[in-house]
Amino acid sequence: MAADTAIGSTITQALKAGSGVDINELATSLAEAESLPRINSVTKKIESSKVAISGMGVLKAGVERLRQSFVALEDKGSLLTKSLSTSNTNRVTAVISSQANASAGTTKLIVNSLARPQQNTISDNGDAFTSLTSSLASSDFTINLKVPHGTSGSGTTVTVSNHTPQGVIDAINSKTAITGVEARAANLLASGTTFHIILRGKTGALNSFEFSSSLSGSSALKGGDRGSATDNAGDLQVLVNDQLFKRDNNSPIDLIEGVQPSFKSAGSQTTNIVVAESSASLETSLKSMVEAYNNLIKLSDYLTGESDEEDEVAGSLSKDKATVNVALNKARSLINLSSSTASNGFTNLRDIGINTKLGGEVSLDAKVYAAALKTNFSDVRTMLTGDTNGQSANSASAKGLALDMSIILDSVVSDTGSITTKESAVQKKIGKYEEQLLMLEDRLESIKARYLKQFAAMETLVQRNKNTGEYLTSQFEAMQNSK
Repeated sequence: MAADTAIGSTITQALKAGSGVDINELATSLAEAESLPRINSVTKKIESSKVAISGMGVLKAGVERLRQSFVALEDKGSLLTKSLSTSNTNRVTAVISSQANASAGTTKLIVNSLARPQQNTISDNGDAFTSLTSSLASSDFTINLKVPHGTSGSGTTVTVSNHTPQGVIDAINSKTAITGVEARAANLLASGTTFHIILRGKTGALNSFEFSSSLSGSSALKGGDRGSATDNAGDLQVLVNDQLFKRDNNSPIDLIEGVQPSFKSAGSQTTNIVVAESSASLETSLKSMVEAYNNLIKLSDYLTGESDEEDEVAGSLSKDKATVNVALNKARSLINLSSSTASNGFTNLRDIGINTKLGGEVSLDAKVYAAALKTNFSDVRTMLTGDTNGQSANSASAKGLALDMSIILDSVVSDTGSITTKESAVQKKIGKYEEQLLMLEDRLESIKARYLKQFAAMETLVQRNKNTGEYLTSQFEAMQNSK
């Protein structure tokens, strides 16, 4: 209806009818004058709230970074960096498999024998095979693998429906996951195209095997029994600090705690594996914590300080300093927080050199830190970690200082934390503001339509009066002309 009235106003003006006033423009101006102040106010609240949510996201990221710096200090095994060296890499190589479990010291190794697999060479009744696709039988036959050899039971049997050397290889390999035995074709000579089937089991004495098939006579597959093995299965036998260990592989993970050696050759020579420790990782973690803490202090000033037209996040929480102060107060409380597992006078971060500077930032006093670690590293570790690895926040046991600090900061940044709760509240406000904005915009259109209706009626009246005046004028002119 309002659109029709606006079109009518335009036509009336074009025909120079009515008052000559653009009633659509006039109605719009009056309606906006009445409604826009409230619309603009609500729009600014929406924009301000969205910027505040962005600021809270930045604040949360800063607190989370600080929390993660304490997570890096929670485990006793993470405070020392372990390095490893081997005296003879031609015989033994090794890697640290667990920084937390590896211990400083020297391990003496003498390898008496390596773990090895059994290997057999299968022939066509004593002769080499001539083709992977040549026929070995006219009907299906079976092959059997018993692991380990000589045990009771029937072993693993599989039917060979492809009656060729390739069929035998495929049938054996189809059961590798069960038997550990693999098969392949290999030419044993320097030239020619004939080949044998090579069977290879897993390393370790208990992985020895015995191969047999239902083929017999001139079609028999020979060479699969234990006595025909070209190499017998055997265990790794190694003296670890003069204690003999046997394993079924050459890279055992349980001989040296936190270290995985790989044995390459046997002999009577001693090989030493040396694990050394360095506190460099602890110092790195503490410096990361100091940096994250100071960044949070700077971040709070940035979020609550002066606004910047080119940076909407700057000053975005200037009207919500309470949220920032909650996070800051939690962080500041950590500097003097006492450890639940204090040890030998080491109770809080100040005892290892973390000091507060003028302005609220912190620093690491290198002299205090070095003195603490020189003679009291174990006490520092106990204070920070409670001498635990992987302790849960829900554990009822006493927790190290680092885990306690992480839990405190988690109350700020978790899904139920103070910042997230505030974000949710602001998001709800935005929803309400947007509903108000829709109502105000609808009201604007309603007011505009009302004005247009009133002005249209006025235009009709003006036009009628104008038509009457024109009629009377014409009558007077006619009367004068008739004299």
